[in-house]
Amino acid sequence: MTFCSGHITNTMLEPDEYLHERIQTVMLEVMGVLYGNNITMVHMGAMMRLLGVPDAKAAQHDNEMLELDEKFGAMLRELNKSTPQEVPAGATIH
Repeated sequence: MTFCSGHITNTMLEPDEYLHERIQTVMLEVMGVLYGNNITMVHMGAMMRLLGVPDAKAAQHDNEMLELDEKFGAMLRELNKSTPQEVPAGATIH
């Protein structure tokens, strides 16, 4: 990874590494939305299908559930501490 204006960019990652990191980010975002709406059990096969995994592969995980507990909520709060909720005055948005 490289740093650009204080932000991490993925220009130095291999395509597979970038894809893996992007999938993790999208999964975390989806689980954050579910948790924020009081949905605390995530069906892994469904999550995989949502992300475009072929049905045959996702079906192998249909009996797996992930519980989003208070530890998950605490992690989200910690991650969001550094995320401004408003655009600071004078900020340039690219």
